[in-house]
Amino acid sequence: MNQSGFNVSNESIIRNAIQEMILNNDLKPGDKLPSENVLADEYKVKRIIVRNALVQMEKMGILGSRQGVGRFVKEKMPVIELDMSGRRSFSDKMREQGVPYESRVIFAGYATDKEQGKYRVAFGLTDNIAIYKVARLRIVNHVPCALHVSYIRKDVVPEIDDDRNQLSSLFNYYKKNGIVNLKSVDTQIHTAFPTLNEQRKLECQELVPLIVYESQTVDEDTGDIIEQTRILYRSDLFKHSLGSVN
Repeated sequence: MNQSGFNVSNESIIRNAIQEMILNNDLKPGDKLPSENVLADEYKVKRIIVRNALVQMEKMGILGSRQGVGRFVKEKMPVIELDMSGRRSFSDKMREQGVPYESRVIFAGYATDKEQGKYRVAFGLTDNIAIYKVARLRIVNHVPCALHVSYIRKDVVPEIDDDRNQLSSLFNYYKKNGIVNLKSVDTQIHTAFPTLNEQRKLECQELVPLIVYESQTVDEDTGDIIEQTRILYRSDLFKHSLGSVN
């Protein structure tokens, strides 16, 4: 035990050693790892400890495995640079980089009763104003990489339910409806591991951390909050730039 009282498990020691070999290019994408027995002998631990460490690395998306081949280092996907400052849409930022991009609407409809109540309170609205929900899957380089869920005041864009085929970029949809001066406020950033449903949508393993952005969108001309947004980014696919910090 170290002075802080924190124990480092044998699984962590093995994971760290393999990750260092990958970072130092001693293990390259496609390289096969030694067998569990060989690693157990090398680290003087039981085979089950090695197996647990390697399975965890598979769940982190670092290693892959094939029947009859064993475990190998997975090919690292291209990292997408994302500027979080400015007033451009995600779609416009991807097009500027010239990467293959698709924004796929996977849900557009009225929020549940529970969500209606929650976001009416967040927006400071009365019960007669409906909340509309739009969920979009961001696909870059042919890989699902972000899940973008928006809760919108329907009175601001009353035709939204008839315009479902125009919602791949809400930023541009607002502009078409005369709402042009938008800004994000109360942005909060944290991390989370994906739920089973999010794993399926984002095609990622359960130990790939997600970077979660939650914010409100304000119409600067009226001062009204018109949207609450929650975006889940795969941390293994994005490099986030927050602009200059004063």
